[in-house]
Amino acid sequence: MIATEINNYTLYYNKIGKGKPIVMVHGSLCDSRYWKKQIDAFSSFFEVYLINLRHYWPNNCNDDHEKFSIKQHSSDLITFIKKIIDRPVYLLGHSRGGAISIKTAIEEPDIVDKLILADPGGFKIEGVDKIFDDNDDFRIKSSKLIIDNKQEEGLQLFIDTVSGQNTWARMVSWFKQMVNDNAKTLIAQSKEPPLILKIEDLSKISIPTLLIGGSISPSPYPEILDKLQQIIPNNTRINIIGSSHGMNIGNPKVFNSNVCNFLIKNLH
Repeated sequence: MIATEINNYTLYYNKIGKGKPIVMVHGSLCDSRYWKKQIDAFSSFFEVYLINLRHYWPNNCNDDHEKFSIKQHSSDLITFIKKIIDRPVYLLGHSRGGAISIKTAIEEPDIVDKLILADPGGFKIEGVDKIFDDNDDFRIKSSKLIIDNKQEEGLQLFIDTVSGQNTWARMVSWFKQMVNDNAKTLIAQSKEPPLILKIEDLSKISIPTLLIGGSISPSPYPEILDKLQQIIPNNTRINIIGSSHGMNIGNPKVFNSNVCNFLIKNLH
């Protein structure tokens, strides 16, 4: 793992393979280990950057909650791409990492050549309320359980809400270890300001964009993808059959082939 200073913070990342750079941005409770089933496939074609966001493992999540936000993570990502890679990248974000990736593409469109959004979440679209408001309080409830030393219950509530009932019980040991290592980030996440995106800004994302959903992902992820499909002009939409929110783990072969085909087909 490589350490670098980004915006006065030590950021850790891995770099594997050669070719066009692809930066992979994890979501809530995760880190670079989340992409373990993508590394071999992607590094055969691309220079793969696996980033660990501010506050996530291998760092501890401290009490500096003011700097835990999608805005801060996007700022870190922009600085990382400019400082470490110094050329336009393919950008892949999952869940909350999708929100970070969208924010990055809006703020600095020249550093992103292609955008891949896998069940993006953790944001709202201005003027669109019904999609986003129903389940927001589960983050606060999960956080409170962790604060009350009921970490297992808090993690189960979060994972089962975003991926479907009984998902936590079925998860493999390496995933549970990763989630436990990042449990305290939920406390910070429950306090972060909401990211509200404007339809006007989303409609200006002109780069080729791949929208990926799990065919059995719970609400609001399918509805979010529906809305993004309507707004982002140059998009392709696919669903990973039989998979929920963690489709890159649930069906990695199909996920990997769709991402690689999209990027290679549109290579420039």
